[in-house]
Amino acid sequence: MRPLSVDTWGAEERAAIQRVVDSGQFTMGPRVAEFEAAYAAYCGSKYCVAVNSGSSANLLMVAAHTLRHGPGTVIVPAVGWATSYSPFQQYGWHLVFVDVDARTLNYSIRELNAAARQEKPDAILAINLLGNPNDYDAFPLGVPVLEDNCESMGAKYRGKRCGTFGTMGTHSTFFSHHICTMEGGLITTDDVVYRDMLLALRSHGWTRHLAQDNSLGAKVDKFNFILPGYNVRPTEMQAAIGLEQLKKLDGFIAQRRENASRFPYRTQQEVVGGESSWFGFAVFDDDRAKMVDVYESRPVVTGNFLRQPVIKHYDYETFGELRNADYIHDHAMMVGNSHERIEWA
Repeated sequence: MRPLSVDTWGAEERAAIQRVVDSGQFTMGPRVAEFEAAYAAYCGSKYCVAVNSGSSANLLMVAAHTLRHGPGTVIVPAVGWATSYSPFQQYGWHLVFVDVDARTLNYSIRELNAAARQEKPDAILAINLLGNPNDYDAFPLGVPVLEDNCESMGAKYRGKRCGTFGTMGTHSTFFSHHICTMEGGLITTDDVVYRDMLLALRSHGWTRHLAQDNSLGAKVDKFNFILPGYNVRPTEMQAAIGLEQLKKLDGFIAQRRENASRFPYRTQQEVVGGESSWFGFAVFDDDRAKMVDVYESRPVVTGNFLRQPVIKHYDYETFGELRNADYIHDHAMMVGNSHERIEWA
């Protein structure tokens, strides 16, 4: 049975690990800074802050936004990953769930705009699902967007990298994702205030890693704590591996797109103007039966998240009916894509 994902490491990654071992510097240091700069340049962002996982990236993104502006109402798509939503619950937000488009699996643009007119949200969470960009040109104007790009590294919308359409964007380098540091996450932003907040939040809420002339006006000291932070720092090994993987990313994505061009079953469609990085494929109904014995499979992320038991802990409402989210929940499964050529059964 073909697995959901396969190893992307070669001799270069193993040599990078050995260089870290030889250096004796294991905790966050110069390699992390180098990886942050390289990934920001790849995305076309001014800043990047690395953390220990994509879920931690989502947590810090929501934490920074909330600590700066306060909690409120956020519109979210009904299909997404659990830790895309949980930081909003943890920071006291009211979530409004909106249906997805049956073709792209991202927001139904009609429902999103109708919900924004009615709910007057304080933020919109955009999740680029399974490598596929949202239709950002059609988003409501004037509402801050927080972008979860953890499944869509390298994807583009009208020539611009995903993860750069919101005030902040999150990315994942988990084993099954487009590049692999085994565990890892990144947050991109063009806002220096968010950058400095993220640097403090990542390291216990202290100022140790801020510049003396930081945008927060904070005194820099090892024991000056300014935000209710966490310890979600990455390691030098993760960053060293990430630097090698980043060199290969465009080639990985090219092969994923070539695999997608030959995928023989009905699956999600690219949005007009979008270039998917094809994290995986949603297959439906009869196609599921053809693939279940050949390919390791799983639900499409969490399916309709409102049908998960954890929803009882949320302050939420639904906008309209969630017919497409329910259909995905009941009739679809995900088959993994890869950086290797796949001969489809």
